[in-house]
Amino acid sequence: MMVAKTVRCRVINLTKSKLNALNEEWSNFQDFIELEKRDLDWIADKIPIRSVYKCQARWISKRIKHKFAMSLSNQVMQVKKTDNKLSKCWIKVPVKSKWGGIWLPVEPHCEFPDDYKIGESKIIKKTKGNKEWFEIYVVVKKEVQMKSCSNIITVDIGEKVMATVLFNGRPIFMGTKIRGIRRHYSWLRKRLGNKKLLKKVKQVGHKEQNKVNQILQDISNEIAVLATKTDSVIVIGDLKDIRKSAKKKGKRFNRIVNNMPHLKLTQLIEHKASWSGIPVIRMNEHGTSKTCSRCSEIGIRKNQGLFICKNCGYQVNADYNATKNMYNRSMKHVFVDGVVLQPKSCLEQQAQEVLI
Repeated sequence: MMVAKTVRCRVINLTKSKLNALNEEWSNFQDFIELEKRDLDWIADKIPIRSVYKCQARWISKRIKHKFAMSLSNQVMQVKKTDNKLSKCWIKVPVKSKWGGIWLPVEPHCEFPDDYKIGESKIIKKTKGNKEWFEIYVVVKKEVQMKSCSNIITVDIGEKVMATVLFNGRPIFMGTKIRGIRRHYSWLRKRLGNKKLLKKVKQVGHKEQNKVNQILQDISNEIAVLATKTDSVIVIGDLKDIRKSAKKKGKRFNRIVNNMPHLKLTQLIEHKASWSGIPVIRMNEHGTSKTCSRCSEIGIRKNQGLFICKNCGYQVNADYNATKNMYNRSMKHVFVDGVVLQPKSCLEQQAQEVLI
């Protein structure tokens, strides 16, 4: 199985000549796009940029209205690891001002794998206040063989607690701050909207999205690391039709469900787990929140976080109860020898295979 990962590399310690060459290529690329949008092809062709950038700029000018990153194919760039004191990693990119391109010292946010192939990458210029810098997003691909796992980790995605993780009978509650962040920025947008401050509303939306995305990245990374260390398959609840069911439960509940980034979190967990060869199974979690994990009878949720069983009197956190039910269901399809079987009745069509 071929998996991909993006390594964010910040360009550091540039000489003046390399910085000028990179800035010139970036500004010419943006100017070329603007001229193409105005149908001034004859002027745009006179701008000195590499042909690989021109093809991309023409495509962007017809479809995208804002500034865009410069794309780098795997045929025109190289990545090299060295013992140089200036930087341990260098990336070669093409520029018009120097034949053969320039080598840029970079600082990657994580280590490059030992055996990998380079995919489509991008150069982005970022600004913050008076500071400007370049970042290169390198897509690396490698072949991964899915592991045969001996343990199970179940993940229940909710609204109050973003992810409830169960391993060895112990629950871990992750992402409890997301609900407060959503409520705060919803209240803030409403106040700014009443004052007609539309630009501020957009800025607030970006800040909210960045904060939530960072928490989702941390949650998915922590789950993937836990599964790798404990040799566990990840079973995650599938909330495919939750938005349809939420429409029948009122405007407020519908808004809460639509703001839940459950699909994004699921995709992040799948992506990070697949990089380590950990299988991820999406399981239909219908009824897991209402069923008692001890006696399997239908109980009640007195509030958002408390489950009470009418039959045996068992009282427990509702999300914890849901993960225990998911674990009990998944155990029916895990054999003693560690082979995980994924039947059609419980799991997604895309996950119907035997993981050996």
